[in-house]
Amino acid sequence: MTRNRGTMGTHSAPNDTPVRTAGRDGELVARARAKDRSAEELLYRTHVESVTGLAMRLLGRSSDAEDVVQDAFVTAFTRMDQLRDGALFRAWLMRITVHEVHRRYRRRKLLRTLGLDRGQDDVSLAGLAAPHVEADQRAELAVLDRVLARLPARQRVVWMLRNVEGQELAEIASACEASLASIKRWLVLADQRIAAHVAGEVSHD
Repeated sequence: MTRNRGTMGTHSAPNDTPVRTAGRDGELVARARAKDRSAEELLYRTHVESVTGLAMRLLGRSSDAEDVVQDAFVTAFTRMDQLRDGALFRAWLMRITVHEVHRRYRRRKLLRTLGLDRGQDDVSLAGLAAPHVEADQRAELAVLDRVLARLPARQRVVWMLRNVEGQELAEIASACEASLASIKRWLVLADQRIAAHVAGEVSHD
């Protein structure tokens, strides 16, 4: 199975988004710190699509993603004074989002243990694929979706951040609040499991 890190044939935010918004974010963060609610609203409108997309791709479940988006923005606006450079708001918000994703996975695991998880996974890489993606590529993404669903949460998140979101290892380590060595280890484990499962599915076709 081929992988195109950072795109995977799915819809994604423009690559120049951080550059285009950084300067404006710095101004808006300064205003938000001064209790300007309109600045908070503008920050929300600027970044909500990116945050929602990230949460949906990492969690595979739109209902959970909606909760993560709400919690991420509430946390960001509540802790605005902790952000030293307002121009880095987007990267900081994405780290908060990943942290909330991990929290949601832990909650989901607890609910499953108790037999109370009623949610349905309704977001997939295959479903997010761009219209021009060929049928065989879409089928590969469907196989990948099934494999990713079996991975431990931290391996899935790290693999997605690296191979779908196109983040650098240092960014992932920061977002996941883990050492670089741990991130590399989880990526290796995820790649090994994906390769083994994909090989198994292909052999049964």
